[in-house]
Amino acid sequence: MRLVLISIFLLAFQTFAHGYQNLTLKDCIELAKKKSLSLASAKLSEQTAESSLKQAKNARLPGLSGSMSQDVVNGVPFNDPSTFDYLNILGMRVNSSMPVFTGGRIGHSINQAAFRNEISKLNSEAVERNLSEQIIRVYMQVWSLMESENSAKAALALSKRLLAKDSILFQSGSFTATDLALAFAQVASDSLSLLQAQSNLTQNYTSLRQLLEIPQGTEFSLSPPDSAVLKSTEDFSALLKKAEENSINKRIDSLSILAANEAIGVANSGRWPSINLSAGAGTTLRWATDDPSYGAQLKNNFNYSASLGLSISIIDWGATSHNILSAQVAKEQQQISALNTQKQLENSIEQLALQVETYRLQWQVSSIQMEAQKLALDKSVQQHELGMLDISSLIQQQTIFNNSQIRHNQAKYSYLLGKSLLDLQIGNF
Repeated sequence: MRLVLISIFLLAFQTFAHGYQNLTLKDCIELAKKKSLSLASAKLSEQTAESSLKQAKNARLPGLSGSMSQDVVNGVPFNDPSTFDYLNILGMRVNSSMPVFTGGRIGHSINQAAFRNEISKLNSEAVERNLSEQIIRVYMQVWSLMESENSAKAALALSKRLLAKDSILFQSGSFTATDLALAFAQVASDSLSLLQAQSNLTQNYTSLRQLLEIPQGTEFSLSPPDSAVLKSTEDFSALLKKAEENSINKRIDSLSILAANEAIGVANSGRWPSINLSAGAGTTLRWATDDPSYGAQLKNNFNYSASLGLSISIIDWGATSHNILSAQVAKEQQQISALNTQKQLENSIEQLALQVETYRLQWQVSSIQMEAQKLALDKSVQQHELGMLDISSLIQQQTIFNNSQIRHNQAKYSYLLGKSLLDLQIGNF
């Protein structure tokens, strides 16, 4: 039995550990969605909106209420001031009422609640999309810094190797103290660059772990981004059409306008009379009597009623007109907000498309440049080792290669980031 428990524990531990290993970008997004507190809060708002819709529908149903009253004291002080009855009469009654005509108020309220219920669901989707965008940005930044760290390590390894060889040449008298100092300075510079790269990587790695709600001290690793095939960006009009179809904010705006229109209907219902059907039944019981006969009292005092009531506002000092105006203004504001959303979407897609295309071209060019500079650096190292190139020229060539690596790294991950964000906007992610 003990061996079985140990095996189960080890299996559970391995499963838990494996759950944070080789996380792809989509794995990170799904993990963040499961643990996001902001998303959990948005889901709770959905419950409130759904309950509001049920309440709006229930307004059409009859209500039922009961009441009970016990007189503390009663009497006729002006006719007989000396006579008062205490705890004399107990009254019980049941009432029910239901709307017959409300000028469309209930129908508009139900429609408005239904639109708001759909909006609450879309708000949860919007939180998910914003969370996905955060993960994409940090994930790509982490991989960019990983490559920067690897480049810094390679540069430092080369500087140390050259310093070791130059030290031997210095001891043999073939190298000057100035040249050796330059070699030392290059090692120091490359060491500092590596420390900075590692520090930036640690910070962004921590940010990603926190977004994923992975406990501190838990090891986790990432799979590299999917290899992107460099291809020209789609036409702006085609991208915009896809983005509009996939836009959560545009759907929210459309539903908000419909809800605002229903709010106008609710406000307009104040101009109409309302008709209610009500009914009630009750009885009274008098405690202080010579012949209690409580059962007979309950029967003899039983009464019931049913009535159809008409209520109409004659003077409301402009309250209804104010409500209608406020609802109309709210609708116009929502329409302006929808236009602003459309404009922001157009600008965002246009900028993303331009950035993706620009970084695609930069990635292609920088790849060629980096390969060329790598060949030039290898040749310079060979020439330096043969004594045909001084250390200053070698350091200059090494700096040129390092800068080409930086440009290539920036172009590559800027392209991957922009492409991922664009795919998220148009629904291809």
